[in-house]
Amino acid sequence: MSFIKGRLRRLEERSRGGRCQECGLSPDKPGRIVLIDDGTPAEGFPDDPEERCERCGRPLWCVIRIVYDDAPRGEG
Repeated sequence: MSFIKGRLRRLEERSRGGRCQECGLSPDKPGRIVLIDDGTPAEGFPDDPEERCERCGRPLWCVIRIVYDDAPRGEG
């Protein structure tokens, strides 16, 4: 029963468009942005990039992996 109440609470919060009281994220924005450059995560990178807020279920992180292409210009 508590699962259903929690789910209802999360749906109501999302429909109101407000920020989650626990994580502070807005329902229409990505999680906190973190970068992976040169294959090495930067300092402060989360231990679990797939982590979600326990209260609202939103992803806490938006991971952007920077990839450099060594192909010469003009090639696909």
